[in-house]
Amino acid sequence: MNKNFLMIFITVLVAMTSIATFNPILGLLARNLGFTEIQTGSLVTITGLFWIIGSFLWGNWARTKRKRVMVIAITGYLLTLASFAYLSDQAQLVAVNPIVLYWQLFFLRAVGGFFFGAIPTMAQGYLMEWTTAQNRASGMALFGGASGMGFVLGPALGAALTSVGFTAPMYASAALLAVVAICFAMIIPPQQKQREKASGGKLSATDPRISLYVAIGLLLSTVMIILQVTCGIYMQDQLSLAAIDAATMIGVGLSVAGVIVVVVQLMVGRYLRWKPARLLKLGLTSLFAAFALFLLAPSLYLLVFVLFGIGIGFTLPGYITAASLAVQAEEQSTVATYTAAAQGVGSFIGPLTGTLLYSLHLSIPYVVCAVLLFLFCLRVFTKRRVEAVVANS
Repeated sequence: MNKNFLMIFITVLVAMTSIATFNPILGLLARNLGFTEIQTGSLVTITGLFWIIGSFLWGNWARTKRKRVMVIAITGYLLTLASFAYLSDQAQLVAVNPIVLYWQLFFLRAVGGFFFGAIPTMAQGYLMEWTTAQNRASGMALFGGASGMGFVLGPALGAALTSVGFTAPMYASAALLAVVAICFAMIIPPQQKQREKASGGKLSATDPRISLYVAIGLLLSTVMIILQVTCGIYMQDQLSLAAIDAATMIGVGLSVAGVIVVVVQLMVGRYLRWKPARLLKLGLTSLFAAFALFLLAPSLYLLVFVLFGIGIGFTLPGYITAASLAVQAEEQSTVATYTAAAQGVGSFIGPLTGTLLYSLHLSIPYVVCAVLLFLFCLRVFTKRRVEAVVANS
């Protein structure tokens, strides 16, 4: 693999792993710090909100200085992680005002989300710049593999490192990010100046060329987060498991899904030359099957996570590639911002939606996810047929 592409893969993998690592440890850490459930949830949602804001602002600021922005963003994000861990450790050693501590950590999570928003946006921008229409699916498979693997392996890594301490995953993530920032600065070449052509108007997320693909990205991110935040308690309740047993099973399941994501991405990037529509059809169908099976037979959780990994592996590069190929060359940086922001929006609404629906009934989150995925499957499978009818009318 070209060293530049490998560097992008490693950067996205470490970044996504670091942000997903936070999910399984936050509840335990927040309980030790004396935070309420609402305060705990807000520390996740504020990150997602500022991830969205950062995606758009950094994307606009980095038209010709993408490398500098990426290094600054990685460095800023790792500093917020390390600071969050340090303050949390100090609070467990010395008595502090819990209200002051909460707002300090809230501020760090907001700033961290803002810096993080630049990373997926810049990474997609690089891959779109370095690939052509013929091999863009391979490039997006690289991003998809790193992103999907990070989101799946992050919680498993976080759960594993909590045996050392609740803040150990944050320190480990910060250290890895520091190495990535240094390597990125040394390996990635400066961006060549490009003259942007007039695009005839600013690209909007509601543009009919890309609106479906942005919506699929939002759906994918949301259902991923919903599954992450509820699958442990769902299995515990459905199968009458002890907390430690449920955590072990989920850790195994997430690890299996991560391996499947990597395998699928290798297939898409190296061997398969499928069009984005085909990737989306297979990916969305697999995700629908995963949620439907989880509802009907939660004891088959390993098969559920295999289908989940297949779904992520095909859907992620599918929607990003489809959106990229749907627009002109001068609109690539903007569409990269939208596809990256879709993940941030999902990270913002996923935890709130999942926990709220679960509080109504343990099956409702999975029913909602399955129904939405089924509807999007129908839309993708009928897309060309509908366009042909419109074109001939």
